[in-house]
Amino acid sequence: MQLHIYITAMITSLFMKIVMGLKIEGYLNIPRRGGLIVAANHVSNWDPIVLGVSAALRRELFFLAKEELFLPNKFYTLLISKYNAIKLKRDGIDKKAIRISSTHLQRGRTIVIFPEGERNRHPEKGLLKPQPGVGYLALKTKSKIIPAYIHGTTERMMALLSRKKRISVRFGKLIDTSQFQQSASLLKRSIALSNYVMKEINFLSSYGKNNIS
Repeated sequence: MQLHIYITAMITSLFMKIVMGLKIEGYLNIPRRGGLIVAANHVSNWDPIVLGVSAALRRELFFLAKEELFLPNKFYTLLISKYNAIKLKRDGIDKKAIRISSTHLQRGRTIVIFPEGERNRHPEKGLLKPQPGVGYLALKTKSKIIPAYIHGTTERMMALLSRKKRISVRFGKLIDTSQFQQSASLLKRSIALSNYVMKEINFLSSYGKNNIS
């Protein structure tokens, strides 16, 4: 793990645990080696930070980030790039982002993907239908997937600081994608795997009580 990422993660983790009561469950499910995709729900811009902090003792994370985040100014672009953000164009298929992500996975690194493809503005209504990208990338690189559910990142800062509300991250059990390496077309297998991943995230949300819209 790069030193600046490790130091930042440790300081941020300490702050979030002491001040905000950050709760992390199942992080030992994260394997230390091998290409891995962390697939999580997405409700806030805080989500990548919370995931990075929660997994820091196990893995360094690389993030697929929407292209718009790289546009504000050069300093911000440099900053998020230093913290492993990979630019993703959301219009159509971004072959460059897929190629970069595939290379990282083949080198045994960890990529974070939000299968919903965008922030869920109404999480109380359930999870959004997943995009096939997470399944496609996992099958293409023969990588395993670990589902994760993030809760509380939409809460107001004062509620978190006063501990009236808490941020929590729950990592599920490793998904072995080999069961989807069958004779059907890659697209069909990608869709099937992505749907399966989303069901696992849904289960983690409140042990399966939410619906996928």
